[in-house]
Amino acid sequence: MKPISIVSFVLLIASISLVQNVQSQACVDSTLIDPNAICPALWAPVCGCNGVTYGNDCEAVNMGGMTSWVEGECTGTSQDCLDLGGIDFGACDMAMGVVLINGSCQFLSGCGWEVEGTDYSVYSFNSEEDCNTNCGNEAECIDPTLADPLVDCNVFDPLPVCGCDGITHFNECVVTYMDWVSEYTIGACPEDCYDPSRIVEGINCPSESAPVCGCDSVTYNNACEAWYLGGLAQWTAGPCETSGVMEANAQHAPQLNIAPNPSNGVFTLRELGPFDHWSILDATGKLVLQGTGPQVNSDLPHGSFLLYTSGYAPARLVIR
Repeated sequence: MKPISIVSFVLLIASISLVQNVQSQACVDSTLIDPNAICPALWAPVCGCNGVTYGNDCEAVNMGGMTSWVEGECTGTSQDCLDLGGIDFGACDMAMGVVLINGSCQFLSGCGWEVEGTDYSVYSFNSEEDCNTNCGNEAECIDPTLADPLVDCNVFDPLPVCGCDGITHFNECVVTYMDWVSEYTIGACPEDCYDPSRIVEGINCPSESAPVCGCDSVTYNNACEAWYLGGLAQWTAGPCETSGVMEANAQHAPQLNIAPNPSNGVFTLRELGPFDHWSILDATGKLVLQGTGPQVNSDLPHGSFLLYTSGYAPARLVIR
């Protein structure tokens, strides 16, 4: 048998380490958890990849850090198609059964079904055929064999694609070699505009000015900033057009100062006194909030709004 070289051995260990790291984050991504997120009080249950039922997909992401889920409540059986890619069953070689691992039906080996007090045997199948029959969409879409740690994808030039998993991915390289999605179409998934999981604080996007108008009606310096700073999946080339109402009023009235802007819904109107009245309208012109005074503590959803107050030109307000 030909001995393995030191370089090959190092690359092999690095590849295994990378795959294990990806798998360990396959279900729960703690960076997605945001206890301050405002989710709708809507009962549209989803079963997280950790076997926990969440009230809706917003709660799954912001409360559980879920990276994947299926619609409906968890049943605690194999019908949940629970992905066990992030579970460490130990380094033993005992054959255990067929389970869904990173979207693919595979034979699992390990030291036993119980891990940290949880018995995962209820999520196993008797055969690959049974697994594929029940979880076919997941198994056919995600193909771990596409992983290639030697491929260096450009992560600063977003050209979104819609994967067969129903998720918008950064570009063709990322969706294939980093996310392991077997099929996709060019362009963001329909109805996908904003997703907080795309935001990366402190990302060093190129400083090149190539303005785009985001699907939130906010102008970004370039597409990289629209994706990482705005959390957007869709935009058009060029800056957003200024509202005709804002243009007309701006010629004859000073601009209102909103800080911070964008904000999480809590901001200050620096020029206003305690009894000055203001109104906030959404993109359709509908009144969504009104009040008095310089301090605003709102639960407005993410998006772009117009803030009106007497004596000042309408100001654009962005909620993240």
